Amino acid sequence: MNHRVLFVLLIFALPPTAWANGGWLQQLNDSVQHTLGGQVVEMAQQMSLPDYRYEIDLHYLDSRLNLPVCQPSLLITPPTPLKLGRNHVKVSCPSDSPWALNVPVDIKLFAAVVVLNQPISKGRVLKKEHLDYQQHNLAVLRNGYYLKKELVIGKQSKRSLAGRTVINSHVILPALMVRKGDHVMIEASKGVMSVKMPGEALSDGREGRQIRVKNSRSSRIIKAVVVAPGMVKVLF
Repeated sequence: MNHRVLFVLLIFALPPTAWANGGWLQQLNDSVQHTLGGQVVEMAQQMSLPDYRYEIDLHYLDSRLNLPVCQPSLLITPPTPLKLGRNHVKVSCPSDSPWALNVPVDIKLFAAVVVLNQPISKGRVLKKEHLDYQQHNLAVLRNGYYLKKELVIGKQSKRSLAGRTVINSHVILPALMVRKGDHVMIEASKGVMSVKMPGEALSDGREGRQIRVKNSRSSRIIKAVVVAPGMVKVLF
């Protein structure tokens, strides 16, 4: 089942005697946990999380409402799409004594993300020995995160960073692939045709960034995009 598609699941509830001690609150909690839990597992699988755990917290359930246990089962209607963090879930009892609630639910998904294992100064190129993994609630990492060290190694810090900082795209830059004065290979392509020529970088450049390059044959100065160490590309 896709969590991005409208998901309405009728829980085949336990017999009412199963909630004899907890009553309708326990029935509601069990039903919501069961329904949302399956969707959170699917979400984690789609994110390719190698190892994770989750928590589903229901808020503001007031036992003073004194609602009857729903027979035979509750109807749970999650929002579309279900997201990490705060959600509101519709819970209804389609019985002879019907009732419905809009329940605030907080979904936490914990997984190992890439963090620094030591303080790092501004402009430092990150190496494997600078990095570690630490469990965090992904719901609160609004600026993003990385799940693999390989995606971070070779990048540069934008500023000085404290140890245990969660690495995201806001605190690192792609590593310099070209430096001012470097000899580079210029590739000019149009459709299926491609021509290569030597040149000189007139400024530093990171992957995907446009820099000024001097064509060594014609001395013409052009703009090109850095695509690899020592290589730039011009598109026509």
